[in-house]
Amino acid sequence: MIKRRWQTCKLFLGILITLTFFYGWYQKVDDIVDLETCPACYGQTLCSTLVGHEEPLSERLQLTSFSKWKIMNLMNVKNVFYGKMRDVPVVLKKLAHNSELNDFDEKLCKTAEQPENCSISQALKVLLAKDGQDVLQVVSKYPDLFQASDAVKCNHSRTVEVLYESFKKTDRGPYHQHHFLTMLAVNIEPLVIMTYHSNFFPRFIGTCGRVIVEDYVGPTLTEQGDEPWIVRADYARQLLEMAQQFSSGTFALYLTDVSLDNFAVGDDGSVKVIDAENIVIVDTTSRGLNVTEHVNDGFGCADCLSFSYEDLCGHVSSDHNFYAVCKGMLSSSAFSEDLPQGLLHSPPIWLIKKFPELFPLVEKCGHHPLNNPNKPTPNRRAAARDLHTLLVNIIEQYYT
Repeated sequence: MIKRRWQTCKLFLGILITLTFFYGWYQKVDDIVDLETCPACYGQTLCSTLVGHEEPLSERLQLTSFSKWKIMNLMNVKNVFYGKMRDVPVVLKKLAHNSELNDFDEKLCKTAEQPENCSISQALKVLLAKDGQDVLQVVSKYPDLFQASDAVKCNHSRTVEVLYESFKKTDRGPYHQHHFLTMLAVNIEPLVIMTYHSNFFPRFIGTCGRVIVEDYVGPTLTEQGDEPWIVRADYARQLLEMAQQFSSGTFALYLTDVSLDNFAVGDDGSVKVIDAENIVIVDTTSRGLNVTEHVNDGFGCADCLSFSYEDLCGHVSSDHNFYAVCKGMLSSSAFSEDLPQGLLHSPPIWLIKKFPELFPLVEKCGHHPLNNPNKPTPNRRAAARDLHTLLVNIIEQYYT
């Protein structure tokens, strides 16, 4: 048995040494930014700090932990890296898997009527030149290039206009149109953060090539499942406030992926969305929208977050965010495989006795027709409001 284990260890070490020899030990930020793709990239507002050598070493961004090891790229499917800039922890994101970026490049060459494996930087220049550098015209004329973007799912023209106007305030360079279109096609997260300035998003720092940099927030909600119940109750309070904020205003933001890994907790206990790619943006002032509130009926899926773009885009308001948070994250039958009993699991006995209405409110807010076939869907928005009020009361009583 010992001999067999030693042979397995030797095999593993041999593979590790071979891969390390092939890939090398360490990598720098220069190795991941793909500057050669520019201007079909996200921008260059932070390149002097990331790859420039005119900055003092103490001012430059340095990769940390496993992000420094080239071999870890084999497992880093999401293309998320960690580093420090002036001793502040940051996250570097390529915003897509390598295969997704390759798909975008191929699609860009085809759309610009360029040869296969064309110069990506040249292809986007050609595309914009054809349409007089008009970003809105490009988005309208070549929908296939942007079909993966939730920002354009609703086909509300003013949404793209607002995103672009906000982006221009950050990127004033000669290629800002190219950078905007690349972000819009690949991943709208930085555009959403720049435009809506919500306290529920991390701080966006800048771009260099096909990398963006944001503040590192902290551990994800998946990692917070064993925190004291009252601490998790405060996370639930914030999630309900997020659902309310995102569902209000001229532009509604609908969360379509409420995996606990997409939310993180800062040192101050604040909850933030750390993956904002899957957000449907609805311009509630668009003409012809249904003025009655859309009710998410679960679309026949009891253990996943299902939704209809047509329904979200076609209504002035929706209870979608309240359903997503209550059912997907807080209820006793949450969507998370890591925390299937929800963020509010294992409450203290005294709390259940003192506040017996708490968990019925959670289930009312997260009502799913398949789980309750004989009950009509309640007013989830009202239930979420009552649940938030109760959680605030519980937290205040606990700390006083």
